[in-house]
Amino acid sequence: MSIFGFGRNTFSPGGRPPFEGFYIYALIALMAYFAADLSVVYLRPKMLPSKPPPTRPSQEERMEMKDLGQYSSITRKNIFNEDGKIPPALTGDGGGDEGDTEGTPVLTQLPIKLEGTLVHANPKKSIATIMIQSKNEAGSYMVDEDMENMGKIVRIERRKVIFRNSSNQRLEYVEIPKDSALKLGASAAPVKNAETIQKSGEFNFTISRQEVDKQLSNLGAVLNQARMVPNIIPGTGGRVQGFRFVSIQPGSVYEKLGFKPMDVITAVNGEPVNSPTKAMEFYQAMRNDSSFKIGIIRNGREETMEYSVTK
Repeated sequence: MSIFGFGRNTFSPGGRPPFEGFYIYALIALMAYFAADLSVVYLRPKMLPSKPPPTRPSQEERMEMKDLGQYSSITRKNIFNEDGKIPPALTGDGGGDEGDTEGTPVLTQLPIKLEGTLVHANPKKSIATIMIQSKNEAGSYMVDEDMENMGKIVRIERRKVIFRNSSNQRLEYVEIPKDSALKLGASAAPVKNAETIQKSGEFNFTISRQEVDKQLSNLGAVLNQARMVPNIIPGTGGRVQGFRFVSIQPGSVYEKLGFKPMDVITAVNGEPVNSPTKAMEFYQAMRNDSSFKIGIIRNGREETMEYSVTK
């Protein structure tokens, strides 16, 4: 017995061909393939769309032209600064009782006193020393710094500081009057009393507390007795190493303290001086410490100036 031709002796003489039972299935599959192919050829024309697809409106057709008058609210409010004019700032209540917050600064009535300024080529690095009279304390402030919650520094100029009053947001200023500064400078420049500042060595000095208080009470005049600039190290992309004395007035307190033109102050009590704020620590050290050290560079050599403050 055989199934689809299997089991017979296919190699015996007169036997039936091998896999004879599969021939019928192969024939049926071939006929089905041709029938499907003919069906597709017949039905394909009927499956194609007989009408073109609907057209979409172009972008130009969909855009709606609007009259310029519909944008009058924008042009009237000058939102995009079309006329090139800066509109006035809005106050909290819509009124002008607090003054012009963006106009010309007015002289402040706050209990503060400007003692001196150091103006840097970069305005952000300028520094001002301001006395808070209510606390009887002097502090050093730079642009954008808050001044004891009374105002934020906006700009530092020579002998003048402009700030924004925290209570009314108005621009105000405090300055050193020219007439009083000249008067103070004339009286404070020379130090004739040999006992107030004594030189005990090439880099050692003794200062009386009375002389320190006298000089720092007129710090604005003291700052005008010498001119200093940042000492920029060549080839470092502008890195600052201390501040250099460009000029020193003869008979000034700086000369009495042993400084010479072209000296570079590099450190105060071991702290590097690389910003105007650090430079002002020289004056703070004189005000508060009984002794302090100033690192300098003179003629290419590093030296240390030592000072003792006596009663």
